[in-house]
Amino acid sequence: MRHALLRRADAPDAVYAAAVRHPDPHARRLVAVAGHAPPEIRALLADDPDPDVRRSLAALPEHRRTREPLPADVVLRLAADPDPRVRDAVLDRDLPDGVRAALAADPDARVRRGALLTWPEPPDEIVDAALEDPDPQVRRTAVSLAARRRPEVAAPLLAAGDPDAVARVPLDPGQAAALCRDGRDAVRRAVAANPSLPPDLVAVLAGDPEHEVRLAVSLRPELTEEQRAAIDYRVGPEDRVRPPEWFWDRLDDLDLMRRYATSAHTGLRRFAAYSPHLPPDLVARLAGDEDFVVRLLLSEKHPDPPGELLLSVALESPFITRLDRTGHPNFPREGLARLADAGDPVARILALRDPELPARAVERLSRDGEPGVRAAAARDARLPEPRLLELLDDPEAAGSAARNPGLPVPAMKRILYDAAII
Repeated sequence: MRHALLRRADAPDAVYAAAVRHPDPHARRLVAVAGHAPPEIRALLADDPDPDVRRSLAALPEHRRTREPLPADVVLRLAADPDPRVRDAVLDRDLPDGVRAALAADPDARVRRGALLTWPEPPDEIVDAALEDPDPQVRRTAVSLAARRRPEVAAPLLAAGDPDAVARVPLDPGQAAALCRDGRDAVRRAVAANPSLPPDLVAVLAGDPEHEVRLAVSLRPELTEEQRAAIDYRVGPEDRVRPPEWFWDRLDDLDLMRRYATSAHTGLRRFAAYSPHLPPDLVARLAGDEDFVVRLLLSEKHPDPPGELLLSVALESPFITRLDRTGHPNFPREGLARLADAGDPVARILALRDPELPARAVERLSRDGEPGVRAAAARDARLPEPRLLELLDDPEAAGSAARNPGLPVPAMKRILYDAAII
């Protein structure tokens, strides 16, 4: 109940104020992560005795559309918290460079590495200092950053075939040639994605005996559609294709996104679907894509997906997240009554969202063989009162029936009496 209440956008401020004084730290954590809570109330949790509460406050709220950000002095206090988990959590926030520099020299190695990874452009002196860090993971991260201006520092990682370095570090001709001849498939796959790979070596890897290497080559942005078509690759419905690291910095490059969205390469269309900046014509094009993963990604990543796309993904998805986007404002309601007789229980649940669904259909769904359908119908205000009262004795729908706004007062009192509350 607390979980549902404290995530409501319209919960009164007095509820949040009471929750920050609650003896149970779980209740206080719920306020810490609630973006709807007033910042002056959430700020009180910066001194909470439970470090998990402070860590939850330091992290970005679950709902990014907050009323207002936390006060700057509160963020600075969290960045200096005695618990390293709190200091690590605050790194995703906008921090002054001086604070980030302090965290890059933090006593905790995880915090130091996080400071490097979340700093958009860490100064050279910070990166150079991290090259001598006692922790190998921090040194490895520093090498990847330093190699952008001094490729030679990555030589040991390249020699060891470190996939992250092989895929990112600018390569000289000798290094590139050696990596393309490496006997390890993972190394050749990584170098196939390296932006500095010369065209002649791209052509060599395009004929590699390993499919994953050829697939990595086929995803290179400089290739024409004809060059891609000449590569023997495949992307099946179950295959996962991960964009290269450089791609995340170019989600707003609409020329690149247009080339990807209109490509015959399924993987590139999937990449384009990650962009929240796609214009309406590309959204419409990808919403009708033959590849389900393209449509799924578009429905998840774009802020304004078409309603029919959201509905089709909810109906087609085999994943547990299939109903995650049904709360989006674009999700349709009208016309869903046609799903009341569908074979898929999720479709029958969606039918209850239609404001034109007759009360007799709601009652029929309340007798459905699937417990989830009965429970959804039990919450529906159109459910006739006699049937609603019957559902209070259905173990799998009673909780939903108790939430029904049409539940008569005598039934409420009986429930409370049975629970010894009154």
